Amino acid sequence: MASHTVSQARSFKENPRHYPRKFQVGIYNIFSKRLPYHPLPSNPHMILIQAQEKIGDAILIFPIIAGLKKMFPKSIIHILCSSKNEPIFQAHKDVEKTMIYRSGRRFWQTLQETQYDLFYNPKDHPSITGFKIARSVNAGVKVCIADRRQEQHYNYGLSLKFSQHILEFNGAILQAYSFGFNMEPFFPNVALSNPKEKNLISINLSAGSDSRKWSLNNWISLIDLIIKDNKKMFISLFSTGKEVAQSQKIKERFDSSINLCKIDSILDAGPIIQKSSLLITPDTAMVHVADAVGTAIVGLYSGDNRNVERYRPSWVKHRILQSNTLSIQQIEPSEVISAVKELTND
Repeated sequence: MASHTVSQARSFKENPRHYPRKFQVGIYNIFSKRLPYHPLPSNPHMILIQAQEKIGDAILIFPIIAGLKKMFPKSIIHILCSSKNEPIFQAHKDVEKTMIYRSGRRFWQTLQETQYDLFYNPKDHPSITGFKIARSVNAGVKVCIADRRQEQHYNYGLSLKFSQHILEFNGAILQAYSFGFNMEPFFPNVALSNPKEKNLISINLSAGSDSRKWSLNNWISLIDLIIKDNKKMFISLFSTGKEVAQSQKIKERFDSSINLCKIDSILDAGPIIQKSSLLITPDTAMVHVADAVGTAIVGLYSGDNRNVERYRPSWVKHRILQSNTLSIQQIEPSEVISAVKELTND
């Protein structure tokens, strides 16, 4: 299998093209004073969490927010996030306030206005923006994932050994407070106990990059196989951007077996996917939605093995179909229908 380095975290550590960034980080650190060590606060009341920028990353922070609230019921939790994922965090019942970083001078002032007991940055790679945030935030204890390039800007580093999945990085703070703490899935405004509809599946066409998208012909071939196998099957079809045109062509071909799902936010997909017996999707945020709402997954992944290790489902039954290259086009519809049958017959 291929093992290309494609994520930002790995590219910083391994990709020669990022030597300029490494150099900048090194110079910044030389002229930065190391913060003193402080132990974790025993009962933090004001907590600030720095989230990553993407929508899928936001969903993967949900269990950590819920876990901290469960440990410290009287705590108040604020989130640093991007403008892209702010609405997602605002829907979380345990988030009191959101702040968008890179939003101008007012943001840096806001960081200093509130006295936090605990500031947690679960990112496992250094950045100068992250350093500046850590320096500016008014917090008694500042916590990061241990890394020699960023530890000096924090009071406490969480060491992870043999950890692969991104949830383990995010949830390191929970383990630090309570060894063996079990994270639980969470998704806003979705009753996880609702029953599944046996003859309903969801399919997501869209992904964040072209290499993670499947061709229209592949989707048509797959849906044809699904309907031939079960004529009662009904499909909720999700698409955004360029894939909307594809979904309309699929609707024209299969008509009454397809429901085009027009959603304004990925949060709107949660209740629909929760009702489904299965989700078929490329490697994208929809994987984490289905995982959070308890729906089995057939995931189409590239040949980047470590990306599979970091972002595969954690809680639900699933089948991972992986290409030998960075494109998922090599995955055949026949492979997908076999995986669908395995999961639906379990």
